[in-house]
Amino acid sequence: MSDTDVIESVLGDRAATVRDLRAARPAVATHTQEVFEALFTGSAADGLGPQRLTAVAAAVAELAGAPDLAAFYRRQAAAPVSGDPVLAVLLRHALLVTTQPSAATRVDIDALTAAGLSTADIVTLSQLIGYVNYQVRLLAGLTLIGASHD
Repeated sequence: MSDTDVIESVLGDRAATVRDLRAARPAVATHTQEVFEALFTGSAADGLGPQRLTAVAAAVAELAGAPDLAAFYRRQAAAPVSGDPVLAVLLRHALLVTTQPSAATRVDIDALTAAGLSTADIVTLSQLIGYVNYQVRLLAGLTLIGASHD
């Protein structure tokens, strides 16, 4: 994974326009990055693996309309093995939770368990989906603020 501030990296040249704003709330930037590190390099990543996690993160970002964030995640790890049945289940769940969260039921959690995910893996997947959607909103807000200062 990256030692770089993810939000700054994704903003690229636009980061300069919101750098002072981000510096005014250093805890937000720090905690946002710490969650990234915990999800992708901490023990939470052990069960699902970084390749699957980054593939899910890229898919969620793409679904949420954040192609720059999706590209960031695609650059983070080698592409997962094509035909990985666990990844297919993860992506199906990420699609459901990202696009129709109210439609998710216990049956969907049972499908994750049936694919071999532990309770910890399911929690990690849920946190990842929520975190990437948070990043999407944060990036959108910073982009709008930055555009108003141009």
